[in-house]
Amino acid sequence: MTIRSIREAIHTIKCDNILECFFGLNELDVLIYKCLINKPMRSQEIARIVKRGENAVYKSLQKLIICKLVLREKRCYENGGYYYVYVAVDPKKVAENMEREVRELEEKLIKAIEEFKNSYIL
Repeated sequence: MTIRSIREAIHTIKCDNILECFFGLNELDVLIYKCLINKPMRSQEIARIVKRGENAVYKSLQKLIICKLVLREKRCYENGGYYYVYVAVDPKKVAENMEREVRELEEKLIKAIEEFKNSYIL
C-alpha cells in the first residue's frame, strides 16, 4: 500500500501490530522479534523455532537490525572462533523511541501548519 498523504494514512492504516505499521515489518519479522525478547539466539535456532529457512530468517534479522529493534552480538568459543547471537532491544525502550518519534512528527506537522497559516491567511 502506497500512502500519498498524512490524511490518507490516518484513514487507511489498519494493522494488528504497531511494529508492522511503524517499521514496515511483516509477520515473520514481528515473530522473530518476539522470539528474541526472552533470550538471545543464533539464526539457526530462530529458524528452527519459526519453521522458516535460514535465508528468510537472516533477511528478517537484517531488517530488524536496521530498524534498531535487534542487535547482533559476537560471542567467542572457548577454543577459538566466534559466532553471532541476536538480541531484541527492550520493548519498553522501543515504545519510548516510537513515542519520541511520533512527538517529533507532531511538532513538524504543527510547524508546517503554522507556516501554511502565515502564508495563506492574510
